[in-house]
Parts: sequence; C-alpha cells; structure tokens
Amino acid sequence: MRTIPAFTWAVFPCRGKLAESLRDVNVKIFSEWMPALKDYEFAAGYCVEMYDVPDKYPKGVEDENYYAEIWIPVKKK
Repeated sequence: MRTIPAFTWAVFPCRGKLAESLRDVNVKIFSEWMPALKDYEFAAGYCVEMYDVPDKYPKGVEDENYYAEIWIPVKKK
C-alpha cells in the first residue's frame, strides 16, 4: 500500500470505451489544457486514474458509457 501525498487535483472525466476515452482525454490534458494554464502548473507527484466497476455497464469497459477519471496534481505557479 502506498500513501499518496496531498495535492490540489484537476479531475477529468472520461466517458466511453476505456482505452479510447483515456487516450483522448490524456491528449487534451497535455496538448490543450496544461499549456493554457496561467496560474497553475503540473505538480511533481502522482497522476491517478479512477475506474468505475465494469459490471455496472452492459459491455463492461468497452461500453460507450463506461466512466473513469484522470486526476492530475497541480500547484500555483
């Protein structure tokens, strides 16, 4: 078990087939959102992914409504 240090987190929802939605959101985070930040920057530390329970969806992680999140640690510049 690891303890993740406290950070301010930017949380990005990912909805859709797992691999595709995570890839698409990661591309947007690092090519659009991060470069546009004026007051915050990436904080050294962990990036976290949260996955919903696949059994809640008819097609599991391949379901078009499957939900996950990407958490990015940020800090004030």
